[in-house]
Amino acid sequence: MKKIVLSFLLVLFVQNVFCIEIVSKEYREQFSPENLKSDYYRLQMKTASFFDRQTSSVNGLVESHRGTSVYSYDFFTRSFILGSGGVLDAQAFIYDSAIASLAYVLAGQNSKVVKILRVCQKEFYNKKDESKFGLYNAYKTDIPRKRWGLTPGIDGNRVHLGPNVWIAIVAFQYTALTGKLDFLQFAVDMLKWASEINHYRFSDGERGAASMGYGWTPPDWSKIYSTENVVDHYAALKMAKDIYYNSNIDVKSYFKKSDYDIDKIDAEIENIERWLVKLIYDKTKKTFNMGYNDRGVDRTDALDTVSWTITALTPERLTELGIDPFYLMDFADEEYLVADKIENQEISGYDFTNQKGRRKNYRMIWFEGTCFHITTIQAMYDYANKLDKKDLAQEYKKQAVSLLEQVDDAAKLINLIDNSLPYTSKKPTEKQIFTTFADYWEIPRGKDGSWVASSSSTGWRLIASSAFNPLHFNKETVDYKLFRNKKDAVN
Repeated sequence: MKKIVLSFLLVLFVQNVFCIEIVSKEYREQFSPENLKSDYYRLQMKTASFFDRQTSSVNGLVESHRGTSVYSYDFFTRSFILGSGGVLDAQAFIYDSAIASLAYVLAGQNSKVVKILRVCQKEFYNKKDESKFGLYNAYKTDIPRKRWGLTPGIDGNRVHLGPNVWIAIVAFQYTALTGKLDFLQFAVDMLKWASEINHYRFSDGERGAASMGYGWTPPDWSKIYSTENVVDHYAALKMAKDIYYNSNIDVKSYFKKSDYDIDKIDAEIENIERWLVKLIYDKTKKTFNMGYNDRGVDRTDALDTVSWTITALTPERLTELGIDPFYLMDFADEEYLVADKIENQEISGYDFTNQKGRRKNYRMIWFEGTCFHITTIQAMYDYANKLDKKDLAQEYKKQAVSLLEQVDDAAKLINLIDNSLPYTSKKPTEKQIFTTFADYWEIPRGKDGSWVASSSSTGWRLIASSAFNPLHFNKETVDYKLFRNKKDAVN
């Protein structure tokens, strides 16, 4: 009996000391299955523990996978090549380090966020090819820093828009949540950098959205425009604007130092909105296409063109632009919601694309995407409530709860360390290929055909379970120190 009481007291102590509520508990628990209401703080700790394991002791970035297959597929010889170690081991994709940082924020471990941001900050200002700044898409985590910076990873010298602005998003969230300005200059400099990469040009000569960036080719990344990357950029710009106008301390000097003032931010936002509405929005399908390249509009359907467009632009702004966010949600359910079996149990979730987008006879649950779409469902719940569509709001709430239950069931069935999640519901053998889209990247293969834990999926699970939208400052549910007691706030 004494042991039970002591264990209970220990749990209470740990929760009170180490676990915090970034999002209003009342708001968060609306979307929580019963087990998550009692296990939320444990999920915080397990997720943080997982990222502690994934953090490189060599360069401080978060490794994206561990225990991957020693075989890689060579598209030139169309055969598998045996390597000396896991192909994706010791690789830190910058986007995954950003998602891990957000998970640490939600777990109340800001000191670890600071460490990751410091590594990224130092590396960003190291000049890359053609004397440009930026972060490579991925870095090797088992090679110490050299005089010229960190060692590029499996993606070579590619510097893409999306991963860079996700680090800016983390820096802006950290700034707003803590009220500390340590990384504000860094984040604004990243937006200035994004403004200087190649942009789409309309027939009238005006700028549209930024390209994916530069680096190892083919293709020429400066002529490819990704809806996903552009929407990330939009979110960072709106957050910068919010900080500029709504901070309770003077922040304008940081924008001035970067030579990136509010007029330039507003212009970039307007350019992106024009690009999205005039070029990328498909009036026939009434949804967004994947992007644009030298062959024209890429009409592939992708989940993130629904999910992140809603959470970044907000349902309100989409409606103002003449785009129906409710239809986008219906489209996502019709095209991407699938079921797959894990250990002989059927689990539901969202796929990357539809059958047409993959052009193969299999579907899969993308756990990262399923979790970030849950945050979109939560945003749509808020919007439906504002419009007094109470029945629809309740449907969104039930859907969010159900999907979180499905994700929890999957995690238990797969049983990875720290209750982490794999990238998808497929567990390929060492020489089996499943692709995300028709011609895009392969999902990670595990050593000896085992499951491989994914940093992005695991981080997004905590984000979704926290009812936290990282692409927007939701002041109604989150207490941002930087915005406290600010009168006449501008949204």
